[in-house]
Amino acid sequence: MKILRIIDVNFNRAREGLRVIEESVRFILEDPEIFKKIKEIRHKFSRGVIHYFPSIKLKSQRFVETDTGKDFDKKQKLNLKELIETNFFRVEESIRVLEEYSKIVNLESFPFFHNLRFEIYKIEKEVITKISRKKIKIPCLYVILNLKEDEKEFLEFAKKVIEGKPDIIQLRYKGEDSKFFLEIAESLKKNIPDEIIYLINDRVDICLLCDCDGVHLGKKDLYVESVRRILPDKIIGVSTESLEDVKVVKNKDIDYIAVGSIFKSPTKKEKKPIGTGILKEIKKIISIPLIGIGGINIENTRRVIESGADGIAVISAIEKSDNPEKIMKKLKEEIKKGWKKRAKKII
Repeated sequence: MKILRIIDVNFNRAREGLRVIEESVRFILEDPEIFKKIKEIRHKFSRGVIHYFPSIKLKSQRFVETDTGKDFDKKQKLNLKELIETNFFRVEESIRVLEEYSKIVNLESFPFFHNLRFEIYKIEKEVITKISRKKIKIPCLYVILNLKEDEKEFLEFAKKVIEGKPDIIQLRYKGEDSKFFLEIAESLKKNIPDEIIYLINDRVDICLLCDCDGVHLGKKDLYVESVRRILPDKIIGVSTESLEDVKVVKNKDIDYIAVGSIFKSPTKKEKKPIGTGILKEIKKIISIPLIGIGGINIENTRRVIESGADGIAVISAIEKSDNPEKIMKKLKEEIKKGWKKRAKKII
């Protein structure tokens, strides 16, 4: 029966497409929750098809030699996002074919394929929005720019920071003039190259309006779940001060965690230093990047990285310098040394 041949072909296409997606989520996105969902869908799909259409019946209708479509695969170069999107299209189209032809050969299987298709639509959104976010380079130098009211002086300083090529720049503003904040944020956006991740502190609306790479949220800011609904394809980082704080947020849909103050901070003198020992403990329970913040400078950077941080965030070390570019170069060197020593310990 030729319809069984159609069932077999589309069963194979969908299953293979799901496996391609699964491998990307497992080894590139490294997201255990989404990986588990896709693996379960793949197994559920295979069991369902074999239940409604026994394997021997499908294979008996497989004629590879005479298949007119076997030489029609298009050879083209794809990036990772395109590869995953293409395979989602392949899976969804194949399951739609199975859904339609099930009306002819086995009507009982129709609800199974119909419901499965909508499950895949849902998980497609999760995967594509996540893979669209920029990936944080490890190890990394993260510079926080404190915006004051002196626009000209700030922009001149910001230009020097950009020239120093940190991995991440965060724009922070604690004033009340939202129009001014947006104006500066948009101005910086034009000057920050694509390879530098550009984040906005606290303000989801500013991030959205100037299309930055993401936001950093403090403990008193909006809930991660609320922000993720607004910014599904953006980076979200969160501030923590203790191991308990980390446990609260570690399973949320965030891209990195910042912890501090590691040392006595000139910008937040009221914060009690938590030291470097906490970093190793945190790394035991999270897989996303961990950024150390608070009182970090050239002298102690290496210790922070060796203790478990995947990057350092600095404010005063750069802000108080006459030559930000030179300081950033030295910080990068210390990060690199600390990372190498840490890698040797692991080996």
